Amino acid sequence: MSDHDDLPEAQRKLARRDFLKRLAGATLVAVPACADDVMAGTEGLDGSSTGDGSSTTTSGEVPTTGTPTTSSSTSTGDGTTTSSTGVDSASTGDPTSTSTGEPGDMGAQPQACEGQEIAFAPDAVAEDLARFPTAVMAGAMRQESALLHGRSETPDPVLLRVWQPGDAEGTVRVVRELEVTPDENGYLRQLVDGLCPGQWYRYGFFATDRGEPVARGVLGEFRTAIADDAMEPLTVAISCCNGLDNFPWPALQRTSDEYYDVFLHLGDMAYNDGEMALADYRGNWQAYLAVADGGGMALAYARAGLYCTLDDHEVTNDFNPETIDPQRLQDAMTSYFEAIPVTDTPLQFRVWQSFRWGLTAEFIVLDCRTERKPSTANSADPIYISKEQMAWLKERLQSSPCHFKVILNSVPITDMPTIPWDFAANDRWEGYPVQRQELLDFIAAEDITNVWFLSGDFHTCFISHVEPDGDGVVAKTREIAVTGGNTNILGDFLAAPQFSFGSSNPHGCIITFDPAADEVLVRFIDADSGQDAYSETLTQK
Repeated sequence: MSDHDDLPEAQRKLARRDFLKRLAGATLVAVPACADDVMAGTEGLDGSSTGDGSSTTTSGEVPTTGTPTTSSSTSTGDGTTTSSTGVDSASTGDPTSTSTGEPGDMGAQPQACEGQEIAFAPDAVAEDLARFPTAVMAGAMRQESALLHGRSETPDPVLLRVWQPGDAEGTVRVVRELEVTPDENGYLRQLVDGLCPGQWYRYGFFATDRGEPVARGVLGEFRTAIADDAMEPLTVAISCCNGLDNFPWPALQRTSDEYYDVFLHLGDMAYNDGEMALADYRGNWQAYLAVADGGGMALAYARAGLYCTLDDHEVTNDFNPETIDPQRLQDAMTSYFEAIPVTDTPLQFRVWQSFRWGLTAEFIVLDCRTERKPSTANSADPIYISKEQMAWLKERLQSSPCHFKVILNSVPITDMPTIPWDFAANDRWEGYPVQRQELLDFIAAEDITNVWFLSGDFHTCFISHVEPDGDGVVAKTREIAVTGGNTNILGDFLAAPQFSFGSSNPHGCIITFDPAADEVLVRFIDADSGQDAYSETLTQK
């Protein structure tokens, strides 16, 4: 049950969430394998280019774990085990490792699943929110790894422990255990590898006394991406536009009661308007990610791993990349990549990247803010996203063998009603019509089915047909927009047939992508009642 709600309905929802989590990864349908996760080189904020996809670091290396423990079985999340996928059955017998200080080999086969069973009751360790005041998060989840993130108010090293339930009461199976030292700003950031596909893991940062945990932060959990040859329904939660004046974000509190494999944030996670210096940006992020008082953001992030993009308010409202002070943009991006686990392979603050979940879905993360050139909007060659990003996006859409291509879009691409929406068209895809049409024409020409745009920015919730007068596959392409905090009264006037749902109010939003049925279940959850305001199964059939 969530800290914010003791109603029987909330109990029922959490029971359902835990039940579904236990099933996750238990039944996988074997089909031809997907390729590895794909990332392409691009120009960074400083104009440098990696080109070959190699990793460069702008604000410190991402530490990784060392030699993994091995096992021949995997946990389903409830203490039972199933045979693992593509895992060496040899065992080293020792789950303890130390940080190497260098990124791990993300292409290596996992060798750790079950870990070593020990007597340990993580929830019984005293919670110390003065020492660990901000949300814990997992990000950049891949089949074998995830980037774990927290923050400590003291400079002393802490114990990071990653585990699954043990076979006996009062025990856990420790998969990873290592010492993590906060950086100069208190951030705890650790790439944990050697995990197994499609598995749920719990984790926590602990203060120790003589090697024993004596205090902890909030405990988190995450699921690794499913195996390349797996196809199963995947459930995601989405949110955006979380202004502090909406704290404690009831829509996110409701979201945290639900089951979801992944949390997708679509931008405006923190409103940094008016911040001018790096210290100010850092302080504002800490306020947004505080765990005190049951804030929904911290609750929701503790429930599953995160993929995210940014919008304008992570920097400042409606910023222009061509005219903003370069140092201010640098400070904003530094604080963004510090505060949350955006990526395991930092490439000059590049946000756009792709994460694959078997043959079910590819999550394609766009950057619709930092690369745009407003001075070109009305030209024959407008730049809303860079040419490099556009080429990469087309390649991912065309090459992905996954059933669903899920685009984290931040600002909607939908052809919005002319009045009054077009008064602000310059701030979205429609303000760069040549490049927008280029993308939609590509989807049509290549007949790419099941492209689903997920968006925010507008402070509304809606489900739309992207192009109401389109032909073929584009006429069937949908966009799902959400707000988790801020509101826009215009959302109440989005009408059928183009919009099957529209609301100005914040909602929780849970989406299940079911490849076998070729269907997408979309639920918008009322923040006040916890009941579904909308629940429909959509399809491009």
